[in-house]
Amino acid sequence: MADQEAQIRKLKHGLENWKEIALQGKKVFIWERQWHPTALVGGSTVLFMFLWLLDPSILTVVSVFGLCVTVSDYVIPSVASSFFKPEKWTARREKEFEELCTNIVLYKARLELTWSRYYKLKTTNRKLYFILTICGLSVLAWIGCTFNNLFLAYVLVTFLVLLPGMEHNGIISKCSEYVHNFLAEFLRQAKSKVDQEKKED
Repeated sequence: MADQEAQIRKLKHGLENWKEIALQGKKVFIWERQWHPTALVGGSTVLFMFLWLLDPSILTVVSVFGLCVTVSDYVIPSVASSFFKPEKWTARREKEFEELCTNIVLYKARLELTWSRYYKLKTTNRKLYFILTICGLSVLAWIGCTFNNLFLAYVLVTFLVLLPGMEHNGIISKCSEYVHNFLAEFLRQAKSKVDQEKKED
């Protein structure tokens, strides 16, 4: 708990110059308005359309991305400070900013916990670990051979920008519940079918 609080303080300090931008971005990413998901998909589509038309090398894409991040880190906080006056920063906005930082740290902790649980299977259930790993990598290899790299990157980036909104609006939990119920029903039917075949034998 103390480690998480330290991470939250560190993140708040790191985003201090971006706090106004971060709060505005949060509204878009959690779909505060109806047109926000359309804007996110549209922005992702336009970006990848440019990449498809220009067809740059990977090194060029990484370099341009790094340049954009570097310039933004220098320019945007200065511009934002002229639009968003410090005196307009209220206790309510400070609380929203702290909640945003807390959620980011909690998502990071959740990902780390999921990864550690998966990796722990290597010692607790080696067969399941190797089956899941081999099946997962085989599916990824098939997807990589079947679909274009740029298209896969587009789907991944679009999914990631939509993920906070889907999580906030309960879409992820509904999908997880549906998949869980489907798998439970499938396993139940498979088990009953096996039991029936044993009785017939």
